[in-house]
Amino acid sequence: MGIGCTALILATTGCKQIRERFPDFPILERPSSQPSTPPTPVQSTTTARIETAIYQQINQVRQQDGLSGLKNNNRLAAVARRYSKQMAEKNFFSHTSPDGTTPADRVRADRIFYIAVGENLFKGTNVAQPAPAAVEGWLDSPGHRENILRPIYAETGVGVWKKNNTYYITQLFLRQ
Repeated sequence: MGIGCTALILATTGCKQIRERFPDFPILERPSSQPSTPPTPVQSTTTARIETAIYQQINQVRQQDGLSGLKNNNRLAAVARRYSKQMAEKNFFSHTSPDGTTPADRVRADRIFYIAVGENLFKGTNVAQPAPAAVEGWLDSPGHRENILRPIYAETGVGVWKKNNTYYITQLFLRQ
């Protein structure tokens, strides 16, 4: 059977009927859209304001470069916030966590589907204005700047966590 016929069968019958008629045909089922772990709430009104400021500043930079602004994705922000919290609590700073997970692993674990994913991290101690410091630092770094200005990205989530006088900031970029 050709691909066109298979597509027609998929469109006109349910998965159960396809399995019965074509037992060797792979059926891809979309998992629940619910995250696998509960979202990490905003730590404070201050960290919430920083998250919003970074989101707005990143969109200003993109628009100045002729790109569309990124849509805020709350589920992605929860993943970013959880990772910032993990870095603060476990005292590390890396795109790869101590257990070996990567940004793609963390996004996938929350059942967020994507074509492309990227991550920018910032850590600042005794920083009076963490939002502009993070954005300026990222813009001064070629790889981080590339994430900000990559046209394929359409969504973002920013997560901020503060421990003592240190801010941990994660920004995830996504194309679904």
